[in-house]
Amino acid sequence: MTKRTFSTVALACLVFSMILAALVPAVRVSAQDACPTAKDSYTIGFANLTEDIVFTQLVREGLVSTAEAMGNVELVLADNRLDGATALANTENFITQGVDAIIHFQTDEAFGNVIMARARAAGVPVFAIDIPMPGATFFGADNYYAGELAGAALAEWVNANWDGAADAMLVLELPQSGPIPAARMQGMVEAFQANATTPIADEMVFRLDSKNTQEEAFRVVSDTLPAIPEDARIVAVTINDGTALGTIAALEAAGRGENSMVVGQNADPSGQEEMIKENSRYLGATGYFPENYGAQLLPRVIDVLECRPVPPSIYVEHVFISAENVCEYYPDNWPEFCAQ
Repeated sequence: MTKRTFSTVALACLVFSMILAALVPAVRVSAQDACPTAKDSYTIGFANLTEDIVFTQLVREGLVSTAEAMGNVELVLADNRLDGATALANTENFITQGVDAIIHFQTDEAFGNVIMARARAAGVPVFAIDIPMPGATFFGADNYYAGELAGAALAEWVNANWDGAADAMLVLELPQSGPIPAARMQGMVEAFQANATTPIADEMVFRLDSKNTQEEAFRVVSDTLPAIPEDARIVAVTINDGTALGTIAALEAAGRGENSMVVGQNADPSGQEEMIKENSRYLGATGYFPENYGAQLLPRVIDVLECRPVPPSIYVEHVFISAENVCEYYPDNWPEFCAQ
């Protein structure tokens, strides 16, 4: 290589180095700007399903304690009151307050599209707990599987205690929340019918709208029982613990308690208390562990705000909780029972 050639190469390398050095700050700025929603601290709106249910109270408490522990999250709280119009108003209030993200626990499928349209227009990401909305990241139950666990447990009990045959089934469902929560009802019914020695005839399966409340469950079950023979053995599958308690209360008020058995979903403390009673008609419920929702969900919200990938659906773990294993999962809730 001649001196002239070497000098040309050296000059080219020097020029390239200067260009690269000039570009590095720009690259760094570009990397910082790649996630425009990333901040040192965040304000997140949480609209709870209702404050009148133990399960949802535990969800809110878990979110609040997790936000406090994280240190860079401020929660703005609201109550959807089991009402779609209220959920929409809460969405608009959150947007007005300038929240960075919204966590919705809302029951009315009919309001999902308009809520999400408002949020998209404002550029605010939304997470939907247990009841999905189009375009929101879903967090919550693996509904069909959760239903299967309870339905199979109920069938096992019927096989062991009623020679595998029940005469009627009450299905305490929640039509207004749409097809995804309905999957837990489908899972309970189908798992029971598949595992019971003798499936229940279709005409003896009564589908009742619980409206997600203990009081409505009591009313609709009370209204239905006269259509079922007095000596019939009745099983019931329910959307949550509250509707299970209303169902049990109606069965007992009608003198039908001894010939009944009920399963549900959630396994919150109100359900646990019922299932550990002597001669309880509440066999158990699929556990959702709502007290852990905050610790699992809030970090995922921050991932979205800081442009890290998050799956479109995040499912919680499920276990069927009964008097037989409640002490394994919740020993501190029932120290006297668990000491036996």
